[in-house]
Amino acid sequence: MSVARWCIKNNRTFLVAVACIVFMGVSTYLNISRKENPEFTIRDAVVVTYFPGATPYKMESLVTEELEKAIRTIPEVEHVLSESMNGISILRVKVYEKYRDMKPIWDRLRNEVDDAAPNLPEGVIGPYVNDQFGDVYGIVISLRGDGYYYRELKEYAEDIRDRLLAMRDVGKVKIHGEQEEAVYVEFSDAKLAELGVNPKVILDVLSSQNAITPGGNALVGPERIVIEPTGEFNSLEDIARTTFVIPGTARNVSLGDIATIRRGYEDPPATMTRFNGEHCLMLAMSMSTGGNIVELGERVSAKLSEIQADLPVGLDLDFVTYQPKFVQRAIDEFMVNLLEAFAFVIVVMLLFAGLRTAIVAGMLVPMAVLMSIALMPFFDVVLQRVSIASLIIALGMLVDNGVVVSESILVRLASGQERLKAVTESVKSLRIPLLAASLTTIFAFLPIATAQSMVGEYCLSMFIVITLTLLSSWALSMTFVPFCCYHLLKPKLQRQSFDNVFYRLYRWMLLTGLKLRTLSIGGAIVLLVISAWGFTKLPQIFFPPNERDMFVIDFWQPYGTDIETTSARVVDLENWLLNQDETASVGSIVGSGGPRWYLALSPEQDNPNYAFIIVNTDSIEGAEALLPRVRGELSNNFPDTRADVKMLENGPPVGAPIQVRLSGPDMATLYELRDQVAAILEETPGVYDIWDDWGEWTKKLQVQVQQEKAKRVGISTQDIGFSLSSIVNGYSPTEYREGTESIPIVLRLQKSERVGLGRIEDTSVYNVHSYARVPLAQVAHTLLQWQPSDIRRRDHQRTMTVKATLTGRFASDVLAEIQPRIRALQDSDQWPRGYDVEYGGEQEETAKAQASIYSGLPLAMALILLTLVAQFNSVRRTLIVLLSIPPMIVGVSFGLHISDAPFGFMAMLGMISLMGIIINNAIIFLDQLDIESRRHEPQDAIVVAAQRRLRPILMTACTTIIGLIPLSLQGGEMWRPMANTLIFGLAFATFVTLGIAPILYSVLFGTSFKGYQYDPKVLEDGD
Repeated sequence: MSVARWCIKNNRTFLVAVACIVFMGVSTYLNISRKENPEFTIRDAVVVTYFPGATPYKMESLVTEELEKAIRTIPEVEHVLSESMNGISILRVKVYEKYRDMKPIWDRLRNEVDDAAPNLPEGVIGPYVNDQFGDVYGIVISLRGDGYYYRELKEYAEDIRDRLLAMRDVGKVKIHGEQEEAVYVEFSDAKLAELGVNPKVILDVLSSQNAITPGGNALVGPERIVIEPTGEFNSLEDIARTTFVIPGTARNVSLGDIATIRRGYEDPPATMTRFNGEHCLMLAMSMSTGGNIVELGERVSAKLSEIQADLPVGLDLDFVTYQPKFVQRAIDEFMVNLLEAFAFVIVVMLLFAGLRTAIVAGMLVPMAVLMSIALMPFFDVVLQRVSIASLIIALGMLVDNGVVVSESILVRLASGQERLKAVTESVKSLRIPLLAASLTTIFAFLPIATAQSMVGEYCLSMFIVITLTLLSSWALSMTFVPFCCYHLLKPKLQRQSFDNVFYRLYRWMLLTGLKLRTLSIGGAIVLLVISAWGFTKLPQIFFPPNERDMFVIDFWQPYGTDIETTSARVVDLENWLLNQDETASVGSIVGSGGPRWYLALSPEQDNPNYAFIIVNTDSIEGAEALLPRVRGELSNNFPDTRADVKMLENGPPVGAPIQVRLSGPDMATLYELRDQVAAILEETPGVYDIWDDWGEWTKKLQVQVQQEKAKRVGISTQDIGFSLSSIVNGYSPTEYREGTESIPIVLRLQKSERVGLGRIEDTSVYNVHSYARVPLAQVAHTLLQWQPSDIRRRDHQRTMTVKATLTGRFASDVLAEIQPRIRALQDSDQWPRGYDVEYGGEQEETAKAQASIYSGLPLAMALILLTLVAQFNSVRRTLIVLLSIPPMIVGVSFGLHISDAPFGFMAMLGMISLMGIIINNAIIFLDQLDIESRRHEPQDAIVVAAQRRLRPILMTACTTIIGLIPLSLQGGEMWRPMANTLIFGLAFATFVTLGIAPILYSVLFGTSFKGYQYDPKVLEDGD
């Protein structure tokens, strides 16, 4: 018994099964996890090493190179990018995108770094490996209060964090911007000199008195009693009362008599956070795996309202970033697009097929969508922009199966066939061709699933959703559609008319093409060549910017700038931003990139001359209007600032769209080449900001120790370093313990004596053992020198990257303009040997993404080929299908040009989808042609098959095209190119199937139409 017959005979069981599908689909939709974008694996880790006092040169040679050698032994590592700065080395380890299980790789990284650590110089702190970059803290909350100390804010923030962590689906909550406390023991150098006290004495006293030491234990009778010596500091007064003997005398002095003891904050601070111009703390919250960000956002909002009511007057909670709003907005917009597309499909079906057929085919759409949604969680697919857009893309394709089946049943009913037989025979004859058509479309999307890259991960849900939707459509077309046709369709005893104006016009065009085959094919080839040429002129992008009503600013002061100075400049920009009508709020993080609150962000490491600013606006239009004004304000009033004002990125992170990497050994030569490349960029229209990642050179004060003089007074280089560190930055010998917190005790010079560079030679240096004291000028000279602020390397080579941002132009256009000029520069005598140029940014990421997709095409084409050969058992028929694919370039090129849309990654996916649709249509046409070939002469069979497939093919093409119109008009820059690729490509592909495919068939099968006369009766003979 056929499956269609079983469904009709067991109608109650089948209806219960349908009800279960509907229930599961609706239930899954209501409860499925929701996100703004698909997730992808972060394949980066950072290795940080500190070496206080080391210059960038020493950090590079003594630390960075040693760690690079160890890390490069890991075969999964693709690139090692390093930065060597004053006292710090940062290595960014990037793993090949084909790897997705990061844990064993990071374990290997830690082992290699640990093995290399003993080879590093004495005094190095670290290295530390950080691989925790995959968490996205989609909700960032500010806690601010005018007049509240950071210590008070921290206590409230910790309480809020604990209350949030107790909520369901909350993963992590981290506090940012907290100022670390310190107990400062500040002394006067002059007073210590007068007393003959060496700061080392104070350090030793503080360290020894505050130590926690075991006192052992004593046996008392049957018990063993622990002996605990006391004496550690329990208050600041304890520190002030600490006494010691002045060396060389019998005089006791208390620390409070010669130093000021106070409790304060880390100076200078590591990071500073503000919201709307007020200092604050930020709580960054991530969602646990499998959670629903929209529901979590609602619960968090309610919880924060509850917490706000408990806070004292003056403390306020605000959202700095709130991902649930954007997720809900994106899903709502796409669901509206989906419903609009569904409505358009129904309208088209009504126009082409009438009410009952439209109802049957129309009911297939929600059933297939609900069935797909019900299955999505089993494949770890959630509702996000790619999965929902995939449903819209599949909408027109899934209707095709229902249209073909219902059309076949109608024809059989019209010919007088019994209802049940008409249904079962139609299903029997179409199940294999429709399955083959669905499989070939699915195989066309296979390169997305096999792509070993971040974009493959990002778009994987597209392959899964389209596969589920098409297979659901096929299964329902074999069961649900026949069931509905059996009960709803009424037989029309009159045959379908092929003698109206529409069919006569098509028949005339078809016969003209068949009789003028050489001219037709030649014209198609010429059109294809012209379109292919036009296709090469399309601008290319990777992914367009995200269309949130917000933007961000990377704010850089010159290297060497103090964090307080950076903060003051940020305050100036904040004040300007808050006075703009479009601004809703401004959050800033000074000294750090902050948390990763958006997946495509790559937060900067800690740096005192850097700030990250988040600007929320009243609308996306407001953001677009404010963006150029911000750039103008920065250009006019912040001349010493390098700022990158940008919308958020879609897809994997790219960074600056234009990146020119210069590699070579000599630093001065790299700077010279940088100037030449920058000059080319400055002359290029559309390039508005140019910088490099090394920055300008910074000052350093070199203390040149005169060893002979130093030895005569018993002063070593170590003594000088210790003395300078204590005087300038302070030195922490121990910690003040308060409850569960440990607060460093810092010994340093009082503020009035923390001299500038001009008086540093007058300061005292001490022998840490003999307590001898001499002025620094007696044993050393100081010399102000210049040094690189940041030495960067890429895979063992010094590499400087010249970057640029664009306005009004695409990166592909700018690169096409500058690459010949840079190539000419390389070929000239001015270019030194051993120096290379590479291009990063959008070009590199686009090439990698396309290569990963194209690598899966051979497998996809092989499976498509096997399916076609298995379906037709004919090489020539298979060749007809394959030759129907290239002409799609005509429609794609035309559509993207007239809509002024670039060819990006999403448009490329649209072409892959289009290829599947073309193959689908060609299979259905050739299957009809095989049926007609058994009834008619070859010439008649071609003409009749083309006419019989005209309405179904036009119907499915129109439903797909019209269903994509909402995505084209309202899908934004992300989806418009893909939608236009499908709309215009499918419009021309329909012409290919109905016009070129019959001509190709007549050529390959040697069917001549010379002298052929069409007889309308042949259509009646086939009914």
